[in-house]
Amino acid sequence: MSLLRFTILSALLFSTIAHAQEMVFESEERRIYSIEGEYAFYREMLESAITDEGLVINAVGNIATMLERTGADLGGKSLYLHGESLEFCSAIYSRRMMEADPHSIVFCPYVIAIYELTTEPGTIYIGYQRLPIVDDEDTNKALQDVEDLVDRITNNAMLF
Repeated sequence: MSLLRFTILSALLFSTIAHAQEMVFESEERRIYSIEGEYAFYREMLESAITDEGLVINAVGNIATMLERTGADLGGKSLYLHGESLEFCSAIYSRRMMEADPHSIVFCPYVIAIYELTTEPGTIYIGYQRLPIVDDEDTNKALQDVEDLVDRITNNAMLF
């Protein structure tokens, strides 16, 4: 466990505020959870959950910032108070997935989005795209392992 995560956990143990996560949407295409709290806190917890798995964040997509910047030109309304996607990969899981089917390269990198809607301040959403079910048993097993990893990271980020 990272020192930052341990420090935050210790501080929260003495806090009287408890937040419960909730799955708010699940389909074949995506899974989204919500939790009440501060965006910056859960953004940090998501980053820690990724790195605690020994993984490196390759890129951060500043989606809300981009939409806000282009909204005036496109006539769009403000949707997010905050919104980012964190992109990462695992050599172990990706190798298994691609050895089962080299065309599975299209499923890498893995991405988890975290966001807060303008209409629901204080509700933080964390979600990801689910991987498909394919015809090959070995590929399905590898894809399910990747999805289990992404779901574990997502849930670990909301433990606090």
